[in-house]
Formats: sequence, structure tokens, C-alpha cells
Amino acid sequence: DSLLQEMEVRIDQLELPENVQMYKDPNYWDERFAQEDTYEWLASYEEVRDILKETLDKVGPKAKILQLGCGNSQLALDMYNDGFEDITNIDISEVVIKKMSFKHPHLKFVQMDVTNLEFGEEKFDLVIEKSTLDALLVDTKSPWDLDSPSNKLVLQALKEAKKVLKVGGVFLSITFSQPHFRVPLLAQEGLEWSIKVDKFTTTGGVLDYFTFKCEDGDPAPAVKKWCVSSGPKIELNDAWSSSEEEEFMMKLNSSCLGSSSEEEGGEQGSGGSCG
Repeated sequence: DSLLQEMEVRIDQLELPENVQMYKDPNYWDERFAQEDTYEWLASYEEVRDILKETLDKVGPKAKILQLGCGNSQLALDMYNDGFEDITNIDISEVVIKKMSFKHPHLKFVQMDVTNLEFGEEKFDLVIEKSTLDALLVDTKSPWDLDSPSNKLVLQALKEAKKVLKVGGVFLSITFSQPHFRVPLLAQEGLEWSIKVDKFTTTGGVLDYFTFKCEDGDPAPAVKKWCVSSGPKIELNDAWSSSEEEEFMMKLNSSCLGSSSEEEGGEQGSGGSCG
């Protein structure tokens, strides 16, 4: 109970958006990051480390790694401390890039749009995102409508990730999105990825989260397993407050991360920003 009460206080301290569409607004993230020191979306590195082990063993400690939508997440720092020192972190928010660069000068932080990566081709062994794509999809009316503006935006981000990956590289997505929602996006023409899905829960959590490991290959097996129909269309209520969802998720899953102002040893996390 005391932990939930502490989390409720933290929620009150955050400048949450009036509606979910604001998660796509860079100005929202600049304002939020100006107040917020750290926030870990979905899960900490420690909570996903085991499920990522196969991928991290494959790329090795010398791998060049790119994190999309790093926010104020602790993920890059935790991976660095685990031996993965060549990590580039990007976010659209200039505010958080400046704060994180000052806070962790041994790590690389660059302001950049995930839909327009300016690194050139075949530069990274691993591209990883944690709830950044979720932030780009907040206003989609149907996750199966691949022609919607939000889904097209995500496809552009995925194509950019594909572009900067070396041959044999891995794109890794960590999300709360169910496989039958996310696999159709990852299996689109032009990506040519095989897709491996894993499910996990955080310590003491009740919600399921998923990792999608994408490598050069055939998406057909994943499509056959997960893509079953065109699905329903969801109408959004623009007046609904996104703070209700954020508070609900934090109450349900106390390990969904901590947000604090200057909490010693605080944790990471942003999403589209997200991380």
C-alpha cells in the first residue's frame, strides 16, 4: 500500500497530457522532461535482461547499439554497466537529450527523429526501442489499419531502423502491444524480417508485456501464427484523460517503474519519447 501511495504522489507531480494524442507532441515531452528526472516505461533492464540474453549474446559486448526514444530511461546506463559500452541514444526532445548528456557524459545522446535517422546505412548491430512505437500509435483507430497515418508513421520508423541495421543485425521492440496487433506492423513489405515473440511479466506484476525480435528472414511463420483478421475499428474519446491509463497501469503493476525528481539511484524510461 505504501508503494502505491508513493506512486500516486509521483503521478500527481507529473504534467500528464490532457489526451493521448499529446504523447505524439514533442512539446509535451519537453515540458514533462523539464520536470521529471526519470521514468521507466514497462520494465527495467534487470527485469528484461534474461529474456534479452539470447540477443545480447549474439551481438556481443562490442556491438554498436542504437536506442530509439530513450527519454530519461535508465536502460542505456544499465546496459553500459553490463558491458555494452557503444550505445547511441536518440530522442526527439531537446530537453531530455541535454539533461541526459549532462547526467551521463560517458554515454552518447543525440536529438533525432525516429522517422528520419541521420546515421547512414548499416551502422548498428542492434536497434532497440521500449514503448516508443506505442507512443506513435496512441491515436490509431485500428491497429490493423496499416494505411492509417499513425501506422504509416511507425512503418517509416521501422524502415529507418532497417536502414541503419547492419546485415545480420537485430531490431528489438519491447511493448505492451499484443502480438496480433504488432506482428502485422513488423511483417510489412520492405522490412523482410523474421519475427520471434516472447512474453514476460515484471516482478509482482499482473500485466503481460512482449518482446519482438526481428532479423533478416521470412515473416510468414509469424504472420500465420498471429495475423488472424482485419480486426475491429476503435473510436477514440478525445476528451478522455491519458492520466487515467497511466495511473491505472502503475497501480496494477507496481514494478512498471519509478518516477522521481532527484531520487538517488532512480530508474529510466521514456517512450516516444518512451524507453
